[in-house]
Amino acid sequence: MGRYFNVRGFLDCDYPDLEVIRGVVAQYRGAGSRFCLPDDVVALYLGGWLYQDKEINWVAHAFFGASMKSGGVDLLLDQLGRIAELIPESEGTFFVDDDEGGPSCRWDVSNGRVSIG
Repeated sequence: MGRYFNVRGFLDCDYPDLEVIRGVVAQYRGAGSRFCLPDDVVALYLGGWLYQDKEINWVAHAFFGASMKSGGVDLLLDQLGRIAELIPESEGTFFVDDDEGGPSCRWDVSNGRVSIG
């Protein structure tokens, strides 16, 4: 079955930036070989993204949540790095937990980069 990780988190951004995030995510369709994943699994993992569909005041949110293999974790980290480059004012936090009890980590998105802690 393999090792799985529970990954969940969010990005705060401006409303127009949600389309940028959607575009970045869409660019990963068919990129399975880069992450040692079949393309159908990549498509499944990309479905973990949820986007705020109604404006509520001034901050937009994009959320992610999925249980995924390590290749999926690498895929998401790559996406977040690209999003951070394109939208340096975006901010967010993601939590990655090993389903087998290994160490957990936290990714913080801010100032155009992703910090892993």
